[in-house]
Amino acid sequence: MDPKQEKKLAITRELIENAKRRIDLSYELEQNLESLGLQRRMKQLNLENKLLKKQNNELA
Repeated sequence: MDPKQEKKLAITRELIENAKRRIDLSYELEQNLESLGLQRRMKQLNLENKLLKKQNNELA
């Protein structure tokens, strides 16, 4: 294989590795965003629960 082809192959391999890293990071980001969304929803539910308990106590 001549040097030009070797360089082209090396660049192609590097591009493939970069694409794999981007895919992995994209998946990780998606998981983190989902986790943050769930955490946010849990906090919201806890606040709603406290409010409902307070309202219930006031009615009792």
